[in-house]
Amino acid sequence: MFSEREIQNLLRRKGDIRGVAFKSIAGYIEKKNPVDGLKKVENQMQEWGVKDFQYQNIKDTAWYPIGWGALFVLSAMEVFNWDEQEIRKMGENAPKASIIVKLFFKLFPDVEKLAKQIPVFWQKNYTVGKAEVSKIDKKKREMFIKYTDCSYHPALCKFIEGYSERALQFAMPLGSVLTVREIECSFKDNVPYDLYQVNWT
Repeated sequence: MFSEREIQNLLRRKGDIRGVAFKSIAGYIEKKNPVDGLKKVENQMQEWGVKDFQYQNIKDTAWYPIGWGALFVLSAMEVFNWDEQEIRKMGENAPKASIIVKLFFKLFPDVEKLAKQIPVFWQKNYTVGKAEVSKIDKKKREMFIKYTDCSYHPALCKFIEGYSERALQFAMPLGSVLTVREIECSFKDNVPYDLYQVNWT
């Protein structure tokens, strides 16, 4: 499914990601494949050249190569033959697995205050790239989130779409429905960023 070139490009990427990201992804893998799912993904990671990868040794607050994080998701796609919609569901599930994420977003029910915290949340979990709100229209109940210097694979755009939708929902009042969709993609639209449109009721 994935070429050697894609894998090596990810392994060479600079930057780190918090270990907690692996935990939230692992939760979905275990949910879908409880018997030996994680072991299969771990074996795939090692086959792709991440020889030191052992999921049981991952620590929530420790830093790990960002390419490992991308390959952890892609390994699941490879092993279980998942499509991009399944990866979106994985992204939707990830914030549910973290009490910290839930509490963080619940602290900012005001959309403008929330917008200011999105870059903060990114910087706490990644050493590269940037996430920022480029536009808010409270009357239209619309917001645009731009990610720069963090394009790794088209499938991961769907993960971010699902993750953002679920995480931001925590900040919304009960009964509100929030949706996120990617409207500009660095892989498909020849732009140096990924842009997501957020709407809520």
